[in-house]
Amino acid sequence: MQKTLTLPTMANDKQLSKKGIFILSAICFLIALLSFESTAGSGGTAFTSIWTELSGWADGAPGKIITLLAFFAALFNVLKQNYYLAVGAFIGGMLLSQSVSIINIFLTATV
Repeated sequence: MQKTLTLPTMANDKQLSKKGIFILSAICFLIALLSFESTAGSGGTAFTSIWTELSGWADGAPGKIITLLAFFAALFNVLKQNYYLAVGAFIGGMLLSQSVSIINIFLTATV
């Protein structure tokens, strides 16, 4: 005795095409995207101490040490010098030194 389970089928056995599935998923995505209200907080004092500490690290001595170590490790590699990594470390150091300003620009943006 075997027990079988039959799944319901469409009345005329038509299947959705790839274009139909794409359109249906795009409509569902737009409905989900537009159905939420955007609420942004204006306070945010809970993370002030953490932000002060992290921004101090990025601007202070730890950020400079990380930048110099990455730059010199890439520039004076034992086996082969890699100038691409040195340029990447330099750009990363520049971004690290300006990270506080960059993040503040994103956080204080208004519509």
